[in-house]
Amino acid sequence: MRLLLLFLLLFSGSNLLHGQFVCFSDSATIYTFEGTQVPPMVGEASFSYGHYRVIVGGKFLDTDHPEDEAIYNCDMLVLDHEKQKTYVLPLSYFPPFIDDQFAGMNYAFTMENDTAYILGGFGFDLAKGYQTTFPTFTIFPVKTLIDSVLQMKDYLGLFQVVEDDKRLAITEGTLVKIGDYFLVYNGREITPIEDEYTDCLMVNEWDFRGQLRKFTLKKTEGYLEVDEYQICNTSKVFYQCMPDTWKKEPARVYELDKQ
Repeated sequence: MRLLLLFLLLFSGSNLLHGQFVCFSDSATIYTFEGTQVPPMVGEASFSYGHYRVIVGGKFLDTDHPEDEAIYNCDMLVLDHEKQKTYVLPLSYFPPFIDDQFAGMNYAFTMENDTAYILGGFGFDLAKGYQTTFPTFTIFPVKTLIDSVLQMKDYLGLFQVVEDDKRLAITEGTLVKIGDYFLVYNGREITPIEDEYTDCLMVNEWDFRGQLRKFTLKKTEGYLEVDEYQICNTSKVFYQCMPDTWKKEPARVYELDKQ
């Protein structure tokens, strides 16, 4: 019960919590605990459906030591506020790319109807062995996921993902979906690079403030790919990124409170 242990450590003020945390678990089983109270968090993606709330990523804060590092959330959480129960989905059992991304933070994300969209984010890439901005875009149906969890059915086939596209490596951006188009505004990319003289990792950062990215998705040979990609660098030319038609009637876009 890793999450319960995390709660105990958080409230005991253990010094183990003051550093970075790399997510790992060999558990493939959903487990539950009573109540829906979780420690204070920052940087998570949160999606509400009825009396349920789905939490992806973020970091748990140690309120006694707010100046220190927080701890990555290494599980997807499904909170049932009606029955006062929390379901914990270990990320170690999730498909590649999704597991690392969902253990990160500061995504660009939104929800249309009951479909969740999570782009980018910053966290630990286990394969590379360092923290970076994820070039990943993941889509899943919130209601179907919740139903699968409640009925203890397999849910891993519900996730669609653009696995590795550097154009999607954005953290702290804002994502909106209008018709078939995705619009990403602001954000940053933080990527380590190796210093050629010392072999040490140095941090490279690109600031996307004032930048708008527009794209659609297409399926090629069963895989999702980015299509119609375009960047507008200043608000004065945002109109250049606007399509003549949105291909279908724009659906209602939910504005999510990232705090």
